[in-house]
Amino acid sequence: MFKYKRIGAILILSITVYCIWIVVRPIKIVRVDNGAVFVEHLPMTIEGKLNWWLKNKDLLQGKYHFINTPDNYTVIVMDFGGYKKLPKGTRDGSIDDYTCFDDTNGDHNKCVYNRIALVVRGSVDGKVFINVGDKTYLQSSDGSVTLK
Repeated sequence: MFKYKRIGAILILSITVYCIWIVVRPIKIVRVDNGAVFVEHLPMTIEGKLNWWLKNKDLLQGKYHFINTPDNYTVIVMDFGGYKKLPKGTRDGSIDDYTCFDDTNGDHNKCVYNRIALVVRGSVDGKVFINVGDKTYLQSSDGSVTLK
């Protein structure tokens, strides 16, 4: 009986440690290409993704300069799941579901499945529309964010 309690306690501890690691693991920018930001380990919740964008957009813009016209832009943040070969079969998904790069270690078959985490669109009147999942948030020129 004691053996099963010990195994159960170790199992619960392992699951708890794994869940904590999922929450606190560092978010990594893998690459930025043509207005798309490929990111590993984005937060899992809608609010977490929105907060990550709001905290990091200026840092990203300063480093990667992906917003060329502040009054009309679109930035797509992709959840990076690793490089894959472009599918060839009919059941592998559409070629349009992937973004491919020619500059990755000389291998022209390095592609990323397009898992869109959020889409950010800037407009002429200084408003920014942020789509996360099925929700749209509006960021006004004063920086306040509201659910639309």
